[in-house]
Amino acid sequence: MTEQATEQAVTVTTKAGVAWIRLNRPEKMNAVNSALRAQLAEAVKQVERDPEARVVVVTGAGRAFCAGADVREFASREGAVETIRAEYESILSRLRSMPKPVIAAMNGVAAGIGASLALVADIRIAVPEASFLEAFVKIGLTVDGGATWLLPRLIGPGKALEMFFTGRPMGAEEAERLGLVNQVVPAERLEETVGELARALAAGPAGALGAIKRSVNYSLNATFEEAMDFEFLLQGVQMEGADFKEGVSAFLEKRPPRFGAT
Repeated sequence: MTEQATEQAVTVTTKAGVAWIRLNRPEKMNAVNSALRAQLAEAVKQVERDPEARVVVVTGAGRAFCAGADVREFASREGAVETIRAEYESILSRLRSMPKPVIAAMNGVAAGIGASLALVADIRIAVPEASFLEAFVKIGLTVDGGATWLLPRLIGPGKALEMFFTGRPMGAEEAERLGLVNQVVPAERLEETVGELARALAAGPAGALGAIKRSVNYSLNATFEEAMDFEFLLQGVQMEGADFKEGVSAFLEKRPPRFGAT
């Protein structure tokens, strides 16, 4: 197990193939200031490149997942807009595109850029107290963090626009009903539930999981025929790999596969 803490703002812990990225400003509900933003960008880059990290979990310390950007930075105009934009785009784009499953363990509210961190994950598991909040309109701003691309694709444009226009939160129960959250579990079972799923995925065929994620992301802006072509292209690559050979052998020999061990 390896662990790295960077000035208490973000911690990265990797064990059994699962990298846990934890936002660590609990006294500020993990609101993103310049330090957390820069450290989170570095943490995401680190786990993307780490061959030991086969699955990534993003969560928060304390009672919030992430309360969004620290509004005090807006008042002080701390940091250049170009830097802030580059760091957010790096964080969100890497999480969405890295060929590893990304799970958001939503231990509380996800607001603004915090909501985008959850939305960009492949799977979201939440506690009953968790919620999504897009309240940019209440401070006279339009939405950012890729939410206008992500949220309509997950729950439909009508419901997404309602959230954007009104700034009202969506609770975990409604989010689960709409498919925005995969599962709602008691707070005391959140990390156990997420850990079980993450470890199961980490034991799976890494190349196939990465290809599945690429195929789904590609299909969002492709025709049906283009999506099928892309699937077969990636499948052809996977059929040349050791995990496919191991999977077929295990099936024929009626035993569990040992992916990554051959």
